[in-house]
Amino acid sequence: MNQRTIKPAEAGLIVRRPDNAKPLAAQGESVTWSPYWQRRLADGSVVAVPKMAQETPAKEKAQAVTTAKNEGKQ
Repeated sequence: MNQRTIKPAEAGLIVRRPDNAKPLAAQGESVTWSPYWQRRLADGSVVAVPKMAQETPAKEKAQAVTTAKNEGKQ
């Protein structure tokens, strides 16, 4: 099965995970895609988090490390 990152469609909306009944994180989280999540997407309860948004923190961290290394060489 494939993984997708989704989040509740609106702030304050509680969407429960089918595997443990815990609420889906408001900032989004990776889930194993299933018919359950497909139905939540179709009914507007969740939205997909764009890949660009998922990669941003990692890119920022990499830039910070690179900058710190470059500053140390001067």
